[in-house]
Amino acid sequence: MTGSTPGRPYVDQPVADAEGARHLADVAADGWGLPSPRLLRASMNHVFVAGDTVVRVGIPNGDGLAQIALAENLADLGLSVPEPARPEVVVDSGLTASAWRRVARAGAVDWEAVGVGLRVLHSATAESPVPSGYPVADPRRLPWWSFDALLGELDGDIDGGALQGMRECLDRHAGWDDWNGVELVLCHGDVHPGNVVAGSAAPVILDWDLMCLAPPEWDLAPMGVWSRNWGGEQAWFQALQTGYGGALDGGRLAAFGDLRDLAATLMAVRAGRRDPRRASEARRRLAFWRDGHGPRWTSA
Repeated sequence: MTGSTPGRPYVDQPVADAEGARHLADVAADGWGLPSPRLLRASMNHVFVAGDTVVRVGIPNGDGLAQIALAENLADLGLSVPEPARPEVVVDSGLTASAWRRVARAGAVDWEAVGVGLRVLHSATAESPVPSGYPVADPRRLPWWSFDALLGELDGDIDGGALQGMRECLDRHAGWDDWNGVELVLCHGDVHPGNVVAGSAAPVILDWDLMCLAPPEWDLAPMGVWSRNWGGEQAWFQALQTGYGGALDGGRLAAFGDLRDLAATLMAVRAGRRDPRRASEARRRLAFWRDGHGPRWTSA
């Protein structure tokens, strides 16, 4: 699959108005006859739990209903994804609330099955599961992958040793974004343990907000380096590869994995300027670039 894609994915900015998100979740839950929602997590989206229903509040770059159509289309392909709980969304002040059936967790994730699912996704054409109004991005244009701009902005917040390690990583993977002649496939864009849960029948892949067109390694690379800084087991990645099958480019796997960790570090450094909790996490991540090792990273 080749061709041009939009610069922005379905969601690429966090919800800044926590009170507005809470208000919309309350309004939506009341209209849908759900219990009072409680906040589960706040990141790009604010995710609330209301009984057996998950209410997601976010700022989509597209039709709010398109996320429901996408989930239905992906399920038709045989992929295990969250099931919409309501056919409509609630919109207010630029925020959109949608309802999803809560996934009952059942044991450990079968990463080989996740690999099989990714192979199915990568074999699809963009026109097959992606509805009108749901953007499919060029991930190279995501703001957190603009390394030169971010390093220029954050230079004074990064110690010399860590900065040197970051620049060595960029030099090592120079040309990572040259995809001329590379077959691009439809990618989930953010496959990692936080976005996969063990459902009763199969692992469920969550959060399709970063769907993009990219080389297939884009979807497998995060797990290739997950055990290095985030914890977990390298065997998870091995199982993912087994399920996926087929040949993968080792150079792109390494580049995408390393640079994803670099992007995650830089975003933590930026967030740490205004949030002491994120500043603490940024220091944990900078230790890796300075020393080649350090404490385990968290999503805090």
